Amino acid sequence: MISIDGLRPDAILQAEQHHLQIPVLRQFLRNGSYAKEVVNVNPTLTYPNHTTLVTGVSPAEHGIYNNTLFDPTGKEQGAWYWYAPMIQSPTLWDAARAKGLTSGSVRWPATVNARSITYNVPDYWRSSSEVDRYLLDAVSTPSGILHELEEKAESLQEGLTDENITRISVGLMRAKHPDLMTVHLVELDHQEHLHGPFSPEANATLEIIDRQVERLKKAELEAHLDADIVIVSDHGFLPVKHSVNLNRALVQAGLITLGEGTPAHVTSWKAYAWDGGGSAAIRIHDKDDRATIKAVGELLAGFEADSANGVRKVLTRDQAIAAGESPDVFFVVDWKSGYYFGGALTGPVVSDAKLGGMHGYMNDTPQLHSVFLIEGPDIAQGKDLGVIDMRQIAPTIAHEMQIDLPSAGMTPLPVNLPQQ
Repeated sequence: MISIDGLRPDAILQAEQHHLQIPVLRQFLRNGSYAKEVVNVNPTLTYPNHTTLVTGVSPAEHGIYNNTLFDPTGKEQGAWYWYAPMIQSPTLWDAARAKGLTSGSVRWPATVNARSITYNVPDYWRSSSEVDRYLLDAVSTPSGILHELEEKAESLQEGLTDENITRISVGLMRAKHPDLMTVHLVELDHQEHLHGPFSPEANATLEIIDRQVERLKKAELEAHLDADIVIVSDHGFLPVKHSVNLNRALVQAGLITLGEGTPAHVTSWKAYAWDGGGSAAIRIHDKDDRATIKAVGELLAGFEADSANGVRKVLTRDQAIAAGESPDVFFVVDWKSGYYFGGALTGPVVSDAKLGGMHGYMNDTPQLHSVFLIEGPDIAQGKDLGVIDMRQIAPTIAHEMQIDLPSAGMTPLPVNLPQQ
């Protein structure tokens, strides 16, 4: 299973319209089965959706609610949901191991200390500098696997780029022949954040990824002639022009207190907005503080009424939980295309965007939907599966591998050839 972070289905289905030369990905439409759209989980962020891809359940069950930990005062120093023990539901790797099968994974989210993955190079960083290469080596398992797969360690000084991810994954498949392989390619997402979806920069990156997918596919078929190849993504993208600093509005309302000095930092809070990119989940420090809950509700009603804030909708607590958000959330603010959550605690509430694209909006916006393609010996060719639920993907893979994932409640997709 190869995940292309940030890939929209129309990039493949309407490649010519977007001036994209991606013949390898387009071949899946003829040689395999595909979804027109995948309805992902909320919020449409990388870590919650990648965890759903390997568990078949929503964040309410698997427990990965965001990319980053909720951390108003910064004590976690920008930490993400990096660690596999945070996942509260069985994964495909667990199911494979229970059947005596091996697995490999390169840069899949939330996989640090994933004991069920036989050969694991996880998604992990701290300083985003050359020193992270040693950290990555320390958390990859079994010990020494990164050195074994990467002949020249200095080639990783620039980090786990898609080229390095591809090279390491190819080496892993050829050397170890894992029964289940998960690979996460990240650079399309990066270019879409910087320049927007279908920008020249994003399109050029996807065309490079297309060739990397060809190399990954070739290596997997060398290891297992009967392999199924699955292409997925975690979310789509929207273009943006404005950032909205919701926590700045909470500061102005007296619901967040800042300390003295620079940079601005939170010393105490009654309500705080958890960054979700195109949305924000608001938590209340004291869940029984009815005055604060009322004040936040009134603030958001006014915030939504002012078109300058770009709010698409505000969800109540019940609505947010029904949409799969954390049970600790009291409100969710979802922005319109063109707007996203800004992290500033000082200055104007609305400012010009420093980015070109964003995701993290609620999943009822079609441009945020994601991709599913599958090709293999027993897979129906040219089959349009229509609009599917992301939670169907893990049970489909489990079915194809003949492993057990009963915690994934949805039925597998009908991707197989008819029985003769």
